[in-house]
Amino acid sequence: MDDDIPAAPVAASDRASGPTPDAVPAEAEALPAPAAPAAKPRGLARIIAKAGYGTRPQADTIVRTGRVRVDGVIVREPQTGVAPGAEIRIDGQRISEVPRRYFAFHKPQHLAIGPGERDKRRATAELFPSGIRGLRPADRLDAETTGLVLLSNDATWNANAAGGAGFDKEYLVRIAGVFTELEFDLLMTGITIPKVGFVKPLTAKIEQADETETLLRLVMLEGKIRQIRRLFGTLRHAILVLHRVRIGPVSLGELAPGEVRPLTVGEIETIRRGRPKVRRAAPRRKAAGAAPGGRGGRGTPSHGGGPGVGRGGRKGGAP
Repeated sequence: MDDDIPAAPVAASDRASGPTPDAVPAEAEALPAPAAPAAKPRGLARIIAKAGYGTRPQADTIVRTGRVRVDGVIVREPQTGVAPGAEIRIDGQRISEVPRRYFAFHKPQHLAIGPGERDKRRATAELFPSGIRGLRPADRLDAETTGLVLLSNDATWNANAAGGAGFDKEYLVRIAGVFTELEFDLLMTGITIPKVGFVKPLTAKIEQADETETLLRLVMLEGKIRQIRRLFGTLRHAILVLHRVRIGPVSLGELAPGEVRPLTVGEIETIRRGRPKVRRAAPRRKAAGAAPGGRGGRGTPSHGGGPGVGRGGRKGGAP
């Protein structure tokens, strides 16, 4: 009769608890860990450019001309995906990651940084540090503009320094003529310039003025090509001197024209991290001791000047 007695129902809580430890198969106690996802292949030309063998277009050319072998096979397509650990050789030499280097450079006059103006360009190899593969300026200055240029062989860092990370840039601008209060107000309101767009300084200040010339200090947030020259050209003032004294956390200081200095760790890392967007300041109006005509206040410049910017024998003039 006992065999005919139906088994008692199992409670849901008992079913959820599963078998006892003694009932677990031995092989289930040592299951292998799930495999880590494989690293994604990267484009061949991108790898070459990141390693410091040139710009991205230059890397494309290196690949297309058959100079590159991947694991012994010539590859001519720049976008070819290459797995981590693959052996890449250029002209028979295995590529290696280049140590990253960062510099501040005081660009003298008549040295063009960037394309064009080849008749005014001097050889940069004589001025930039030698033996550093892939070293390039972060941005451009025309031949007549002097001052601070940042150099590195780190393309991502260069993009941040050029303006991609929101760093402002400070300039000393000496113009011909008296800069009136109306012109100062127009400057700080912003002007739309054909083929350039809307241009407005973040801040502006009159440093020095007389009946023939005016020296201003401008801080610009955007980096449109030749925007300062076109801005003052629209206001009918010829630029006599245009000199950049600061980019974000890096100041020109006492660096002489043509000289280069390594950046500090703090300067490098600040640019690498970038900065939050800057809110535009209100225009600086007439201040005590302002130059005749009621433009912005005059004062001692907070950053280094440069050749031709200051005017000797004048108290309170810019360097």
